[in-house]
Amino acid sequence: MTIRRRGLMLAAAAILAGGGARAQGLQNRPVRIIVPFPAGGAVDAIARMITNPLAEALGQSVVVETRPGAGATIGAAAVATAPPDGHTILFTSAALASAPAVMAQLSFDPIRDFAPLSLLGDVPLVLTASPQGSINDVAGLLAAARARPGAITFATPGNGTPIHLAMELLAREAGIQLLHVPYRGTPVPDLLAGRVDLHLDSANAAVARGRQGQVKLLGISTPQRLASLPDLPAIAETVPGYNATTWFAFFAPARVPAPILAKLSDALINVTSRPAIREGLAALGVEVQATGPEALGRLLRSDIERWGTIARAVGARLD
Repeated sequence: MTIRRRGLMLAAAAILAGGGARAQGLQNRPVRIIVPFPAGGAVDAIARMITNPLAEALGQSVVVETRPGAGATIGAAAVATAPPDGHTILFTSAALASAPAVMAQLSFDPIRDFAPLSLLGDVPLVLTASPQGSINDVAGLLAAARARPGAITFATPGNGTPIHLAMELLAREAGIQLLHVPYRGTPVPDLLAGRVDLHLDSANAAVARGRQGQVKLLGISTPQRLASLPDLPAIAETVPGYNATTWFAFFAPARVPAPILAKLSDALINVTSRPAIREGLAALGVEVQATGPEALGRLLRSDIERWGTIARAVGARLD
């Protein structure tokens, strides 16, 4: 073999090797974070908070794109069918886990069609009561519901929503009957006016209204009290085992190569673990966890089973 021929072969091998290395990494174009909720909302705000730090961690630009609708499934479907190259990421909520149970037709499978990247954290919920009513704590709620089965009302943003399922879970675990009043949008004005009895709300919003005397704070949905709200009892103190929060997490399309998944996951965990980001998220009511793909995968599977059981029991469907 001549020196010239050997040089050509080595050059060809180097080109092939270089192409393979590039194929396993992100390309020189933006990474899109698709948010399946409206622009300007809390989920969109969270995504935009991490955009610049994530771009620095990845070494390339990151953009946020909102695709709301159909119970957060339109945006999820767009990611499920996106090219598996790591340039499209889904940032969504626990609605991904309840979707199979509450939607008659779903174009994707949350387990089969997504690769978990990182759990960002969750938003605790607070059970609130109308200031016009006589319910002052969870024990009082249970007593009233047992005295008048089906007479105590709880309002939600709609049938089959995570809030609806979380309230049905509470009723099931407490052994009581409550009357569901679904709204298209927020039921808070009617709660304040005393037209409905109960509403499960995000901790930030509920605590702000509680401090103004607009609602009564009955309990928080986490297994234990939060260090930031030590005087607010956990619902689980009265209904043992109750746990219902709204989590937020990142997913990639299935079949993204493992090296790219690892790069994305590591970058997301790094960014969401930074003190400044954690403080910003805490201001939005997010309890940051920043766990990796394995823990997120287990959470998704367990919640699909849990919310599926509740939805089937009460016949919950998204409107």
